[in-house]
Amino acid sequence: MLEDFSQYLLVSTANSYWDFVVCRSLGTALKDKCLRDGNQGSRCLMPSSQPDGRVMTSVTTEFFMQLFPPLLSSLSNSRTLGSSSIVPSRLSLQRQTASLVLATAQLSTVWVMSKAFQFLSSWSLNRFLLITQGDLKVLRESVDVTLLQTKSLMVTPDHDHQSSSHNHNQLLLRQQLGALDRAVSELQTFSSLVLKTFSSGCKRMSGEIFEQTMPSAVHWRLRTGFPSNPSEYASLAAQSVIGQVLEGVAPLSDDARIQALSVTVTAFMEAWMEHILKNRIKFSVQGALQLKQDFDSIRDLIKSDRSGLPDELHQRLLSLRVFQQVDSAVLCLLQQPQVKPYLQPRAWEPFTRCCPSKSSRNSFNAAVGSSITNLRSMEGDDMTQSNPSVTDISSFTPGEPYLAPSVALGASQQEWLDLRIHSSTRRWKLPGLQCLSKSEP
Repeated sequence: MLEDFSQYLLVSTANSYWDFVVCRSLGTALKDKCLRDGNQGSRCLMPSSQPDGRVMTSVTTEFFMQLFPPLLSSLSNSRTLGSSSIVPSRLSLQRQTASLVLATAQLSTVWVMSKAFQFLSSWSLNRFLLITQGDLKVLRESVDVTLLQTKSLMVTPDHDHQSSSHNHNQLLLRQQLGALDRAVSELQTFSSLVLKTFSSGCKRMSGEIFEQTMPSAVHWRLRTGFPSNPSEYASLAAQSVIGQVLEGVAPLSDDARIQALSVTVTAFMEAWMEHILKNRIKFSVQGALQLKQDFDSIRDLIKSDRSGLPDELHQRLLSLRVFQQVDSAVLCLLQQPQVKPYLQPRAWEPFTRCCPSKSSRNSFNAAVGSSITNLRSMEGDDMTQSNPSVTDISSFTPGEPYLAPSVALGASQQEWLDLRIHSSTRRWKLPGLQCLSKSEP
């Protein structure tokens, strides 16, 4: 009898401690901004089953994690209770503990879901990533472990009591476990869908940024100048989306960083391409080369020191399929349709011999050809690796390489080919003679 009373006191004390901690966690949740702030305490490192063993979490989740030890203690001690009349029945205490486990699972779910949607809607990506890659992971692991311990209550039935009251309590306990199972499933479902939700949010925000900042169609049809630097809009858009994610994943594990960044970069680049196709922006060769510079700036951002990523993560991100898709899109745009080549009459030959054309044009053509060759080699590698049955791109007619099928672009290849400037008019023109230029030597 004394042993039963001692076990009862242990269970009651553990449950009372749960009450104390849950009050502190609810109070902290009201003012927790999920940031590293000296006034509210820095974000906390909690034990985890992750490879590095530690996960960054918010202060509120630190308190939530303190709810699980007293629950596990109650579950353990309630199994050893006897049938003494001076303490409540074992089944009654087990029901009480099960209700606390259910409340813990529901509180955890409400916390991570409400904060995740709040921070995603306000585009506070560093806070969103802390909640979804930190809080959600450790809370889900702890809830899963506690759920298994709670379900084991039904495996150890009490044969000493077969009264109607006992049967009623057992039925109520079974109903509580069913509700607990549904609550944990809700948390698990959110965990499996959170990255998809994040991807949709990134694509939506990226699309809005490109709608507001990407130059109009006229800009991309220009035929003068040779692009040497990325456009300003590309840098601003990348910093607004990818830059924030790079900052937010900095304190997280490598697995969490590569997962979040892969989703972000893919959504960002896809939104960029979809914006171009949606607005049917036409590109000259110069415009296509400028777009290539803009696309390449994302690679440069990933490889830069300010990204804070190790070389291994650089390679994993740069091998994303979306980069093969943008390379293939630029390759399509660079293959401008050719009208019949201009044939100079023989009467012009003396002039062309004494007045050779400017070398800048030759340099420009060489640069375009170099870009096409590089991009075509990337596309060829992608095709042969992804599908060995596809004919190598180099086997197609050199003058019409854009006719080669693109595995990376798939059905959208024709849409990109349609964005080239088609020049159907044939104009008679003088050959480019330096001596006919109005500029002073």
